[in-house]
Amino acid sequence: MISIASLAAAVSCGSKKEDAAAMASRLLADKGITVQFHPSTDFVELMRQYKANPDLWEAAFDCLAKTAPGLSGITEFGTTELVGKKCYAVFSEYIPKPFEETKLEGHHDYIDIQLTEGPVKWGVCPADSPKLNVLSEYDPSIEAGFYLSDDTVYYTQEVDQPYIFVFFPRNLHNPSFAADGAAYDRPLKKLVIKVANAE
Repeated sequence: MISIASLAAAVSCGSKKEDAAAMASRLLADKGITVQFHPSTDFVELMRQYKANPDLWEAAFDCLAKTAPGLSGITEFGTTELVGKKCYAVFSEYIPKPFEETKLEGHHDYIDIQLTEGPVKWGVCPADSPKLNVLSEYDPSIEAGFYLSDDTVYYTQEVDQPYIFVFFPRNLHNPSFAADGAAYDRPLKKLVIKVANAE
């Protein structure tokens, strides 16, 4: 396992955000993961979480290393515990829904690491958005709440450019939905890794 100190020494001096992004990219590179974090990732928070629970994040990155970039190696679907209930992976197939059938979701206890085939779109919104419309209050029994907001920013993932999306409790998100004009002749494969949130 690489220490935070050694990672910090390997990046050049710059802003806190730039240094955190460089350290996060190094974590992927050292595992041989060629898929990159999406630029919307809160890298400062990612590195804070990594420092708090390095064993959980190392397990998550090991899982990503076995499945990224194409997800084509996934042949069995379901939930796999990586570090007990604190870090687990969900492998699935799905047909992306139209945007109108989606909503923002938010979690408290877990961070989502998501990787899917494309083309798809994603939505990201701050959990403290003043324009938040609560559709369903957070329910601990399903570890989710559901929302809409005009503050949501949408990103398109092209078929040949997958990204690793990371959603912290402060990030509400529309999980991957149908890209404009996309037709799906087969289900897409998706990996979601749930990592326990360090308060």
